Amino acid sequence: METVSGIPLVDFAAMSVEKESIPSLADERVQIIAKQIHEAFSTVGFVYLKNHGISQEKVDGTFEVMDKFFALSKNSKSKYRKKSELDANGWEALEREITDPTKPGDLKESFDIGAFDDKKFHWPTEVPELQPVVKSLFDLLKSLGDRVLRAMAIGLGLPADVFKSYYKDVGTKNGTALLRFNYYPRINDIEHIKAGQIRCGEHTDYGGITLLFQDDAGGLEVVNREKNFVPATPVHGTILVNIADLMQRWTADKYVSTVHSHHS
Repeated sequence: METVSGIPLVDFAAMSVEKESIPSLADERVQIIAKQIHEAFSTVGFVYLKNHGISQEKVDGTFEVMDKFFALSKNSKSKYRKKSELDANGWEALEREITDPTKPGDLKESFDIGAFDDKKFHWPTEVPELQPVVKSLFDLLKSLGDRVLRAMAIGLGLPADVFKSYYKDVGTKNGTALLRFNYYPRINDIEHIKAGQIRCGEHTDYGGITLLFQDDAGGLEVVNREKNFVPATPVHGTILVNIADLMQRWTADKYVSTVHSHHS
């Protein structure tokens, strides 16, 4: 199996979201995908998926729209900030989040969307195309996430839809998924960076699985089997998927929630 920086790269074409339906569970292509993903999540906890069916143009276009929002003034963005940590939707300012409690606040901004039916949240009027563009990507990621979870279940020898009941009402206030956009602004006053402060501190994710699109800047680092940080190099056209703490617990530690961070 091909790897990048020690992270397996799996061809997901047979289960691509471009296909209205996926082959039967007995199909050899599905079995190969399930086996390879199972091996990746049982060891490294991360996997690159290629030919997943979400076009790079769709991803790049969404990033461009989000960049318009992040380029707004702080006063404008503050109108859409999260009022509490329990809010599914909203903006978080630079240094607001502390991923690693032993370090200063992260040098990033973020914008979260988890509920498209939240009447209390007002979408940014300054970027009117943001809501439909984000919703389009969200729907594709929901479909892809469903298929990744099916492959995981098959790899574990469980019914293919075993995780389905845990991921219902996705995209609503009762949902269990979150779409996050992280923005790492240029830091001009480097002398004011606090000791130990980085873009995103060392952590494991706390949910089930994470699906991550990277841009060409890179910066993500993952702890490998030798307990060393290695770069999760961006691979054009792929999506990076990793196991989070809840899934490790659900699988009785068969799948590994791996420490990672963002430095650059």
